[in-house]
Amino acid sequence: MATFRHAIGKSTLAEGITVPRALEDWIEAPALGQKRQITLVFGDMRVHATLRRLANARGHVQIKYENKEGLPFRQWLALVFAASQTGVKGEYLEFERMEGDVFRVGAFAVSSQPLQRLEISEWIFHRSDEGVFQRLAPAREIPAIIHNVEFKTEESQNFYNGQMARLFADWNWQSERRVVPELPLKSDFVKGRVQVEVEFGNARTYYQDYVKFMLASHYKTAAFGILIVPTENFARSLCEVGRRRAIAKGRHSYSGMIHLEKIRRELDFLKFMLPTPFAIAGIGVKNYT
Repeated sequence: MATFRHAIGKSTLAEGITVPRALEDWIEAPALGQKRQITLVFGDMRVHATLRRLANARGHVQIKYENKEGLPFRQWLALVFAASQTGVKGEYLEFERMEGDVFRVGAFAVSSQPLQRLEISEWIFHRSDEGVFQRLAPAREIPAIIHNVEFKTEESQNFYNGQMARLFADWNWQSERRVVPELPLKSDFVKGRVQVEVEFGNARTYYQDYVKFMLASHYKTAAFGILIVPTENFARSLCEVGRRRAIAKGRHSYSGMIHLEKIRRELDFLKFMLPTPFAIAGIGVKNYT
């Protein structure tokens, strides 16, 4: 049964959500400037909400519940997603069509994630700030994707790359799309105006990710870049796994890995040549008991 997911933001808790462009047909979005009533089912309750298409140039499709009738739903959101009221925590809603215009809404809060999982430990913003999460909806999805990646002690970077690829696909991101049609350089993931590069590689390879961000910005294939790298502790753990596997295969060396602290040290020296806004997400391991 078809579903769609929406990462929690401030507007989600207060008034409504925007339906992804790719799912407008699935939700049977109304014509420009039109609206209709739909039903949201959550727990053992239900409320009426408004599905509408704005009469603007892009024709955004929204589900709105900011009126008095939507109060029980907003109260439920505030209770379930208390963590997201202080920032973007990777929590999300999932909408599933039950029948006609009746949709069951599932809540995926921080407390529902695997006991050992990855999390974004720190953000570094270059020519931008945390306001990007409100301006660009795909950016809010990154914490939700990362927080659903399971941590396993003896797994290598390939395991985490595979999990992230699957989760980005689940959230309807495009993968391996050319940054500029005429060049062979490809982005790891793209959605809307956001470009994502996941880097577990050698400490020098991440410079190419900066080039991708600048090309995408200049040629207007994306407006904002996000670079995902391990924190120093997580990188050290992955390198140890890599070294053990290399020794088991008869190799006597294993190259290092990029990590957030190296990027932090170098960014101050590179700022003058990086005109493009982007953010760096340092991922580590989060344990819940």
